[in-house]
Amino acid sequence: MAFQRKLLSQLQMIQNVCAKTVMGKYKYDHMENDLNELHWLNTKKRVIFKLALLSYKSIIGQSPQYLQELFVYSHHGHSIKLIVPNYQSSYGSRSFSVVAPKLMNRLLKYIVSACDVESFNSLLKTYLFNASDNNIKQLMA
Repeated sequence: MAFQRKLLSQLQMIQNVCAKTVMGKYKYDHMENDLNELHWLNTKKRVIFKLALLSYKSIIGQSPQYLQELFVYSHHGHSIKLIVPNYQSSYGSRSFSVVAPKLMNRLLKYIVSACDVESFNSLLKTYLFNASDNNIKQLMA
């Protein structure tokens, strides 16, 4: 997924300022593990979290009908995957209808097969907290 790096960088700076404020640090103090101590995901992981959560809710029928209709399954042998629609432009490659099925297909099976939204939330957030930058890149490639 092609994130706009500048926008993500700006959002990350805002989140860092918020974390420093909550932690009672000054402007030039080092962040260290403030985001982890607050149990906050960084902006890139938070975008992934929100996309996956909305996708999961759509798959299990807890979102508006127009979002539920974006998710169609295909059967290949023993595996069931979501169909990723074809796109013609770079804008199309960043649309929810393309990004969400790709993300859900790449998530670990134990996360996607969670029995309810609360379990999915917990499993996904734990996975993202522990995921390396390489894992995140592979997830969103």
